[in-house]
Amino acid sequence: MNKTWLLLRTQIINYFSLNEIKQPGSKKNTTILVGVGVVTLILFFCAYNVLIAQALVQMGEQDLIPAYMVSISSFAILILTLLRSNGILFGSRDMDMLSALPVKASEIISSKFLFMYLLNFIIGSVFMASGGIVWIMNTPLDVLRFIFYFISIFFVPLIPMCITSLIGLLIVLGSSHFKNRNIFSLIFSFVALGIVGYVGASSMQSGNDIKNLGAMLASQITGLYPLSNWFLNHQGFSATVGSVAFIILSASVFYVAMKLVSIRYGLFNALATTSSKYTENRREKIKQQSQFITLYKKEFGRLFSSYMAVLNTALGVVMLCLFSILLIIMSPEQLGQYTGIEDINNFLSTYSPILIAAMLSLSCPAASSISLEGRNIWILQSSPVSIKTILNSKIAVNLTLHSFGYLLAIVSIMTRLSMNIFQIVSVFLIPIIYSLFTAIVGITLNKKYPNYTWENEIVVVKQSLPVIVSNIISMAVVALPVLLHLFLAFPLIPILWVMALAAITASSIMYQKACKSKFI
Repeated sequence: MNKTWLLLRTQIINYFSLNEIKQPGSKKNTTILVGVGVVTLILFFCAYNVLIAQALVQMGEQDLIPAYMVSISSFAILILTLLRSNGILFGSRDMDMLSALPVKASEIISSKFLFMYLLNFIIGSVFMASGGIVWIMNTPLDVLRFIFYFISIFFVPLIPMCITSLIGLLIVLGSSHFKNRNIFSLIFSFVALGIVGYVGASSMQSGNDIKNLGAMLASQITGLYPLSNWFLNHQGFSATVGSVAFIILSASVFYVAMKLVSIRYGLFNALATTSSKYTENRREKIKQQSQFITLYKKEFGRLFSSYMAVLNTALGVVMLCLFSILLIIMSPEQLGQYTGIEDINNFLSTYSPILIAAMLSLSCPAASSISLEGRNIWILQSSPVSIKTILNSKIAVNLTLHSFGYLLAIVSIMTRLSMNIFQIVSVFLIPIIYSLFTAIVGITLNKKYPNYTWENEIVVVKQSLPVIVSNIISMAVVALPVLLHLFLAFPLIPILWVMALAAITASSIMYQKACKSKFI
């Protein structure tokens, strides 16, 4: 077998922990549960895309389905790859080990690009295949166009991958010139995400002044990803010709980009993994502190020293901070006009507790904090520290991260909105309860299903069982009162308090049970 394929196969096995399926015990169960969760998520997105495609058919705009699927899948790939390109393409910890093997650098690079392509192909095919089936069933037979549409599924991830690789490369190069490289990498990454999100939101609002529904939808779809325009019929060329041109352009751009990156890949990877050249070797005085403070500082430093961990676990807090800043610098009327909400003061007064709670629930570093100890877990296990102190330190770091977004949100809401006393008490306390619940659910699950044998942090930060399940539970607890309010007309604030009381009770039980265990 070609060495590139062998390396790719090894990455797939390590990334998805496929070898653990054969092991008895909790690791096998964890891998199976993660697999079931991923399949469920894929089926959910397939069903969602089918419903969207059917809605376009009902509006008589089925010809827009190919362009819509190309546009939305490319945008999803762009966002998701941006969150992990610097953990797979650049800065992966297995480069030292791979460099010692009898394989060429070009084979290592090719295997990493192929692995990234494989992940993105799965994302793209979820959108393209499910929507394409609805499109074929509701469109007059055009064999050539159908064939090139399904061939294009293999080429859709290529250009978004090149764009995110370029952005990741610029982040690596830019942050390498700063002393606090990780902090600037995070700042640059969040700025890049913000720009991509802003461009996407702006494009979806374009064309609102167009009276023709089809033209308006086409304008919004192609505004999100201009190359999707080639999948629409034009006077100059047909959609079939456009599909062929898209395939040729995607392959050409990807080939050129991969060759250019390959030339200096070693340098780029070294910049992503080594310490900043401005880092000073300082000897710090040893201070005597309590066990909790020592572990808290260690955990805090551990989290913020990991670019991938912060980028993937702080996204909800960053989004909350950005929204709070917008609320401070813009009047509620301007914000309402921009978001399309007519009475935004009443809307935010009612929904702000659950909106803040939802954003905080997206950020749960506690769900991967025990696994991130990795093979150094023996240090904690052999230290004369109680389980309760260890768990408290990790929960405290989670709550500290939440506090940045929470405090800024409270300041913005209190200074901008008019609320009654019941709403004020709710916006102060309910997010705190949800924050505590999220952290305790995360740490409890991670304690029960730890993974200390990872080779890449992204495995435990993004796709481990504790992270996936804690996110699902947190989102369910957020969504349930909203759904009861929207569909069964329950008053929102009282039902929020009922849910908050249930959450704090469950948190107390889980916390007491976790602290009583005798091992970490």
